[in-house]
Amino acid sequence: MKIIDLKDRFARSLVAGFFASLVLLALNLFSYYILHLSQRRFINYSALMIFGRQFNNFPEAFVSSIAQICFSTSLIVISSYLILKEKRETYLLRGLFVGFGSWFAILSSCYIIGIHNTLLMDLGSAISFFIASLIWGILGAWLLHILDERYES
Repeated sequence: MKIIDLKDRFARSLVAGFFASLVLLALNLFSYYILHLSQRRFINYSALMIFGRQFNNFPEAFVSSIAQICFSTSLIVISSYLILKEKRETYLLRGLFVGFGSWFAILSSCYIIGIHNTLLMDLGSAISFFIASLIWGILGAWLLHILDERYES
């Protein structure tokens, strides 16, 4: 019995979303810890939604990271059925659209529900999130395209 069958569209989108989401988290942490461009991490927002505050220790940071990866993966899976389902050469452009749309919708939602009263957003963080989201969307679309080409029957 296979755990995951890549002949299934859901499984392919799950794999593509998972790897794109790992890269998203890595880019965000790189921007925060190495480049010092971002003052916020995606996991700060995950922790706020889960614990009602920022994380205080490694286990809470780990849970927040897992939640972030799962949430980002689910966005790629949903997008794979709504936007990325057609096999066309415009998959990178559609991935760019997914990245931008997700970035804008999530940041807008944060303002609407008041998260930015707790976690203020600065220009560096907004730019970092924007770039990471675009790369995530493009990478998710590209990986899904590769998996579709290889496993779709």
